[in-house]
Amino acid sequence: MQTKLDLNLARILCEVIDAGSVSAAAINLKTSISAVSIALNKLRKHHNNTLFFRQGNGMMPTALALELYKLYRPALNLFDDADKLQGDDLIPSPMQKVRIATIPLFDLLLVDKFLDSPELCNGSGWDVLSISQDPDVRIERLRRKQIDLDIGSALPNDRSLLSYPVLHSGMTMICSKQHPRIKKSVTLEQFRQESLLGYIYSEEKLGVEIPSIQHNDETLLFRKFRSSSIITILLQVAKRELIVMMPSKLAPWVCERFDLRTVEHNFPVKHTVAYYAHIHRSEKNNALLQKIVNYLSELGRS
Repeated sequence: MQTKLDLNLARILCEVIDAGSVSAAAINLKTSISAVSIALNKLRKHHNNTLFFRQGNGMMPTALALELYKLYRPALNLFDDADKLQGDDLIPSPMQKVRIATIPLFDLLLVDKFLDSPELCNGSGWDVLSISQDPDVRIERLRRKQIDLDIGSALPNDRSLLSYPVLHSGMTMICSKQHPRIKKSVTLEQFRQESLLGYIYSEEKLGVEIPSIQHNDETLLFRKFRSSSIITILLQVAKRELIVMMPSKLAPWVCERFDLRTVEHNFPVKHTVAYYAHIHRSEKNNALLQKIVNYLSELGRS
């Protein structure tokens, strides 16, 4: 008869996966490297699988180890939540620095907000990083606690993560306040005569044009000029005779920040965007992360 698994062994397996190495896991668990190694040997015998193999200075989990992680981590999180209960309150540990990976538009928005309103971060420091184009990399960074908050397109379901919708929006046309030909509104015929500066989304495959602005007459408006830098786009639109499409929910902030204006049009634009905030499940009671997520959600509802 196989012996029951020690809960501490499950915790060690999860910590090695999160930390990426035996030495880092030992530091996080406040134990010795030898104690972690002994635990991994017990796990190997219990599951009849090596579970990890060395890669450089770290440990790479096997497929079985990752499957066990998906089962162990939620269970451990429940035990940790129960351990934190003090009367009616949960007391999350303070965060000294929040690390956020996000798309360029939210990068610009959040840095502006953090500098204008430091209270949003409760006095903590922050790093705002470029988001990876690979969803597996994004998930792994959250699992390993290398990133505290991931804001971008939806990620595949993962038991170790929690996801919150923060923005679902149609698109609004924006141009310079001094644009000589575009007044308050434009027709489709007028619009076709203008230069549209388009944004290259991070999920787009290299070398492939994805025409995403479509109208009711099924005419595709191809974007001849495009850039992957939102700063480049907004600065150029502010200074030249160009048009850009921005998420409608963020258009007021964009116009105020870059001295631009919105343009009405007599043709529908079907394109929409949807973005989500993702955190590690163990951080679900982190007041700082929830504060940032709530701020973005409120923008999305405005």
